[in-house]
Amino acid sequence: MNNKHNNLERGKFTAPDGQEISLWRWPQSKGRPTLHWAHATGFHGRLYQPLLDDLATVSNVLAWDMRGHGTSASAANVSTFRGWETYYRDMTALLESLDEPVWLAGHSIGATASIMAAARRPDKVLGLILAEPVIMDPGQGLKLWLAKLFRQSSRLSLAAGAARRRRLFDSHAAALDNYRGRGGFKTWPEAWLEAYVQYAFVSQGDQVQLACSPEWESNTFAHTEHNPWPAIRQLRCPVIALAAERASTFSQKARKRLQNLLPSAEVNVLAGTTHFLPMERSEAIRNILQPIIERDKV
Repeated sequence: MNNKHNNLERGKFTAPDGQEISLWRWPQSKGRPTLHWAHATGFHGRLYQPLLDDLATVSNVLAWDMRGHGTSASAANVSTFRGWETYYRDMTALLESLDEPVWLAGHSIGATASIMAAARRPDKVLGLILAEPVIMDPGQGLKLWLAKLFRQSSRLSLAAGAARRRRLFDSHAAALDNYRGRGGFKTWPEAWLEAYVQYAFVSQGDQVQLACSPEWESNTFAHTEHNPWPAIRQLRCPVIALAAERASTFSQKARKRLQNLLPSAEVNVLAGTTHFLPMERSEAIRNILQPIIERDKV
C-alpha cells in the first residue's frame, strides 16, 4: 500500500454498555481542528486512508472502527443491538470522550450517525461533513418503517445480500482478486481496494475471515434509519453534504427537504458518482473540505 501514514496510532473509548471501540489517530499537531471520519456499513476506518491522509495535512484526523467492524469486531452483540440507535449512542460517547469540539464527517451510516450525535451534543461539534448520508425522504421512510413493522426488513436487498457474503478466503490476495472489478467495488481505485482488504480480514487458521461478520452487516442494513428528520431539525452547526449522481441514499426529495429545514447547508451533487463517491472522487472531496476545515485553524 502506498499510504503516507502506515503507522497510525490505535486508541479506544468506552461505549455506554462498557464495550471498547477502536479509534485510529493520524499524526496530531496543536492549533489544528480535529476531524472524525465515520465509515460505511461493512467497512472500517483505515479504508479511507487515501482521502484521510490528505485531510491530515490540515486537521487532526480520527477514524473509528464502528462496533462490530474492523478492530472493534468483538464489540458486536446481537442480543443487545438496538438498531442504529446503538451506533448513535457510541458516537455520542466518542464525542464525550474528547476534550474539544470536532468536525464530524462520515460516509453513509457514518454520516447519519454523525447527524444524530451532533443533535445530541451540539456543544461538541464544529460542523458536519456528510458523504452520501442515509437520509430517507418521508415516502421512502414510510416504506422502510412498514418493512420493519412487519418484520420484513431482513429481506431488503442490501440486508439479504450482506447475509450471503463470502466470509472466508485463502489469503488477502485471493480476497483482493475476488473483489476487483466486481459489484460495488467496480468503480474503486486500486489503492482503496487494497486498503479495504488489508484491514477488513483477520487470520482464521490458514485462511482469512471478514472481521465484520455477514450476520452483523446484514443486521445493520435491516435496521436502516427511516426517520432522521427530528435530529436534522435540531442542527445549528455548518452542514456540508455530498450526494451521488446515481443511486444515491440521499435522494433529490430528501436534499430539497434538508435545504428547506437548513437554508445555510451546502449540498453538492458530484457528477459521475455512485454511493461510493469517497472512493470515486476523493480529490473533489478533499478540495471541497480542506478550505472549510482550515478556517478553524487557531
